[in-house]
Amino acid sequence: MIFHKITKSEANMIRHTITFFLLLLLLSASPTDASQEDQLMRFIESTAKKRQADRVSNPDVTEGPDPWADASSFSHLPTRCPIPLASAKAADKITALPGQPPRVNFDQYAGYVTVNEEYGRELFYYFVEAPYEAASKPLILWLNGGPGCSSLGYGAMMELGPFRVNPDGKTLRRNKHAWNNLANVIFLESPTGVGFSYASNNSDNINKRGDQRTAEDTFVFLLNWLERFPEYKGRDFYIAGESYGGHYVPQLATVITFMSELHRTTFINLHGIFVSLSHATLQNYCVFAVAMHMYVSFVLHLGRQSDP
Repeated sequence: MIFHKITKSEANMIRHTITFFLLLLLLSASPTDASQEDQLMRFIESTAKKRQADRVSNPDVTEGPDPWADASSFSHLPTRCPIPLASAKAADKITALPGQPPRVNFDQYAGYVTVNEEYGRELFYYFVEAPYEAASKPLILWLNGGPGCSSLGYGAMMELGPFRVNPDGKTLRRNKHAWNNLANVIFLESPTGVGFSYASNNSDNINKRGDQRTAEDTFVFLLNWLERFPEYKGRDFYIAGESYGGHYVPQLATVITFMSELHRTTFINLHGIFVSLSHATLQNYCVFAVAMHMYVSFVLHLGRQSDP
């Protein structure tokens, strides 16, 4: 057996990744998650009642095929997006947030990405790059749950973002445990109608809501976003979320995987998923095993990027 003496930089990397993992686990016990959990339970109960009522009123109607088991369910999705104006990225750059503390040493962006022009669906994002060596660090998409909870209001400002709101409600302070210390992080307001994301008032947006639409819109968002930030094409990519994100995260991963299989190309360099383990979302320990496997993949990535 060969033993390797850990360098100072490796020790720091291990300390930060352990902190990162503990934060991931603590999210399920965070006080802010209580409202998301309540919202999730109400949603599950109302959905179950609706499904039961539909079965009673239409006993002869059989359920349709499962879209998550058939790659062709997503064959209608676009494989390329219009090239944005060269100024699009610069237009989204944030000079400073209201009440932001001094000496902020990372770039941050926010804006809208059109996911369906015909029906007027726009998703809002907030993006923070790593303070150091952002070009070598992976990209994470964060999705809050609920459903209906804001990834900006909860994820970015109360959980894992670079800032915390001070008690005065007007100023911000730095969060020393922010995830962008280790990665570049997109906080996405999803689905439409959550936070600053919106959709036009038409029958398509009203009658075709649901998890499949959410996953498809998020995939289209990523295609468009990567055109706006082309330096992240091919970057190691992870999806993370909590609460009802236990649905959003693996469903988006399924769409990304199916699209790669259908078109024999890698649109998004998906390396893994993180799921915060809310008891309302966790169906069995397989989810935990998958999350742990993908987390190890992320840690190994950081190991490859550390100093020798």
